[in-house]
Amino acid sequence: MILLPEALEGIRVLELGIYLNGPYAGRLLAELGAEVIKIEPPWGDPMRKSPPFINNDSLHSIYYNVNKKFITLNLKSEKGRELFLELTKKSDIIITNFRPGVLDKLKINYEELKKANHKIILASSTGYGYNSPYRDLPAFDPIIQALSGMMDSNGYPDRPTRAGMGLLDFVTAAYTVIAILAALIYREKTGKGQFIDMSMYDVSLTLSMQSLIYLFLGHHPRVGPTSLVFSPEYLYEARDGYVYVILPTDESWTNFIKRVGKENLLNDPRFKTVENRISHREEVKKIVQDIFRNMTKDEIVKLVVDCGGAAAPVRELKEQFDDPHVKVRDMFVEFLIDTNKLQVPGSSFKMSETPGTIKWPGLLPGYHNEEIYGKLLGLTREEIEKLKNEGVI
Repeated sequence: MILLPEALEGIRVLELGIYLNGPYAGRLLAELGAEVIKIEPPWGDPMRKSPPFINNDSLHSIYYNVNKKFITLNLKSEKGRELFLELTKKSDIIITNFRPGVLDKLKINYEELKKANHKIILASSTGYGYNSPYRDLPAFDPIIQALSGMMDSNGYPDRPTRAGMGLLDFVTAAYTVIAILAALIYREKTGKGQFIDMSMYDVSLTLSMQSLIYLFLGHHPRVGPTSLVFSPEYLYEARDGYVYVILPTDESWTNFIKRVGKENLLNDPRFKTVENRISHREEVKKIVQDIFRNMTKDEIVKLVVDCGGAAAPVRELKEQFDDPHVKVRDMFVEFLIDTNKLQVPGSSFKMSETPGTIKWPGLLPGYHNEEIYGKLLGLTREEIEKLKNEGVI
C-alpha cells in the first residue's frame, strides 16, 4: 500500500458532533488527513441508536465517522471538563453542532477555550446560529427546509415536499469545512484563532434562487420535477421507466422537433424561444411526453443527447454499485466488520498530490481511549481505568 501525503496532516480536530451535521464536517476533514477525535459521552452519540445496525452499531455511524478516532468523555463532570481543556491545548480545531447555549452550560464556550489555547478555531454548525431569535429551537434538516421556504419550492403544484438525503445537513457541513480551512489560513497569517458560527437556515437561503425569483415576480410557482430555467425540462415517462430530460437552448429544441417529425411546431409562437416555452410549460410537457411514451429510456437518452440536450435514466440506488464511473473513481470502499462485508462511499476529493482517503470505518465509542488519554495526555492505565470506573470516560 502506497502512503500518499495528506493535505491536513498534523492538524488535530476535536469533534463534539451528534447525528449528521457535525459528524459529516468531521468526516470531510478526516478524509483530507486531519486527526479527528470524536468525543462522545460514555453512552454514545444518539446517532448510534438509529437503525439499521451492524454488530450493534448504526450503519449511519459507521459511514459518517470514517477515519476518526473515538474517545468517551462525560463533559458534565468537572474532571471531564478538565480533560477536554487539556485536549484543547493540544488541538487546532473544535467542531460542534450542539445547540447554542450548551457549551456555556458545560463551561467550554469560546471564551473559556481561548484561555486554554488562544489559537483554537471553534466551528459551530447549528440550525439557526448563535444570535438568531430561533437559536433555542431544535433543528433537523427537514425542519429547516420547511421554515426557510426551501420546502415550498419543491414538490408538485398541490403540495410541497422535502429534498431528500439530508441536503442541508451535508451542504452546511461542507460550508463549515470551507470556513475552517479559511480560518486555518488566517491563523497562519496572524496567529489568531476564531469562532465560526454556521447556520443551516442561512445556507438554505444562499442556495435558494427561488427567493429572488419571488422578489422579482411576486410569486413562485411550485412546478414539480422541473425548473423555471429551461423548457422542456421534466421527468418523463418512458416505456420502461423514467428519464429526466433537458433541452436547454432554442437550437436543441429545433433539432429535437425536426428529428421527431414535428416541423409544424417550429413557427408556433408559443414555442419559438426558451422564454416562450417556459410560459407554455404544460403544452410543451404534453407534446414531449406523447413522443416519449413508446420509447425506451436508452432511446430517449440517445435522441436528446444527439440533439444537443442532456438526459439520464432514473436509476435505482442498487444500480450504482456496478456503474463504470463509480468503479473507475473508486467511489465505494469495502471493509470487513467481523464477518460482514460492508461498502461505504469513498472520498470525493480527487486531488493530484493530496487526495482524500478512506482508511477505516466508524468504530465503537471509546475505541481509542487508551491511545488518546495515554499517549496524548500521558495518563497511566491505572488512571484511565479509574476515570472509567468514575463514569468520566
